Amino acid sequence: MMLQCSILLLFIVTIHGSVFQVPSPFLTLSSNNMTEGQSITLTCVVYPGSTQLPPLTWFWKCGNDNLTGNATTGLHNTALKIKADRKYNGETCFCKVRPSSANDSYSKMSNHVTINVKYAPKTIPFLNTTSTAVVAGEEITLQCTLDSMGNPQIRWTWKCGRYTVYNRRIVNMNATTKLILEADSNLNEKICHCVARSYQLNYEAASNSVSLTVYYFPDGYPEIDRSVFFVNKNTPVTLRCSLNSLGNPPVVWYWYCDNKPILRGIKNTNFGSSLTMIAQLSDHNTACHCRAKSESQWGSYDKNSSKALITIRTTGNTVTESAPIKAGVSKDVFGAVAGILVLVVIIAGVVIVFHHRRIVDMGTRLSTEKRENKNDTGGGQDNLNYSTLREESSHSKE
Repeated sequence: MMLQCSILLLFIVTIHGSVFQVPSPFLTLSSNNMTEGQSITLTCVVYPGSTQLPPLTWFWKCGNDNLTGNATTGLHNTALKIKADRKYNGETCFCKVRPSSANDSYSKMSNHVTINVKYAPKTIPFLNTTSTAVVAGEEITLQCTLDSMGNPQIRWTWKCGRYTVYNRRIVNMNATTKLILEADSNLNEKICHCVARSYQLNYEAASNSVSLTVYYFPDGYPEIDRSVFFVNKNTPVTLRCSLNSLGNPPVVWYWYCDNKPILRGIKNTNFGSSLTMIAQLSDHNTACHCRAKSESQWGSYDKNSSKALITIRTTGNTVTESAPIKAGVSKDVFGAVAGILVLVVIIAGVVIVFHHRRIVDMGTRLSTEKRENKNDTGGGQDNLNYSTLREESSHSKE
């Protein structure tokens, strides 16, 4: 009997459905700008007007989830409370209503509302790279990833050392960011990491860090700070060499004076090397220079500085003349000067011997003439005078 009544009621509802037709419900949200974890209330209401409605059955759906069991129902309305979750962000929610005694074909659907849920990434960025050691001029790629970009989306930044990286190639794609660097000496030993930040979400997280290694050689030649050193005897003198950078691996320093290696008094600093020694008289005109050398699997660097001359002086500003000339003066020049001096001495000796022989010859000849004059008799002179007188007398007679 009861089964027959139910069938009859269903038949009446089917034939006279318009009498029990339910108006379309209207959906509202308590807020559409919720942060993950907060509650959202979705309310559906039907406005029957003057029509008296039968008992109603409500249905809820958000995205792919049927949520009817969590709703509270009144005579003409229903309210659904859900916890704001990132899975509902961007999803559409709606409700449906029908007379409780009717089938689903009599259901009326509400308007659709899209939910906006603010949420931050659940993790911190993870930084990875294929290699952190490269040769200068090569590219190195650093990559950071997150589980999500959040809502609103976070912004990526990169830092190497104390500074934010702006003038490099940065590629952002979904929850991944890449930093592509051309390796140079400035990046050597720099510590890099990425940062994900959203002020609206009060979220800021830094990734793990990586230290970069860039292999490179110094630019240019080592420079010596002075070309001439005027020092007093028995006083210390310090020569310094420097480079703008020591390279990686760092250069090894060597010192030479008159092209002979110096093993003592060398001290290396961050950007150079120094040589300290006590100036002796024998160091006068000594020429010293430094040498920077580095070798690796991709090449080598080996360069000398210019030379600095050490000059020893006595009291005042006068350079000592008794100090021997060392190898600071060219051996060829010294040999040429010595040869000229020897030649001058030989020529002077020849001249002296020649003049001495002339003087001896002249003295011998004068002595001989003198002896001959002494051996002549006095008549010789008288005869000459007599003859002359005779000639004069004969001329007078004529």
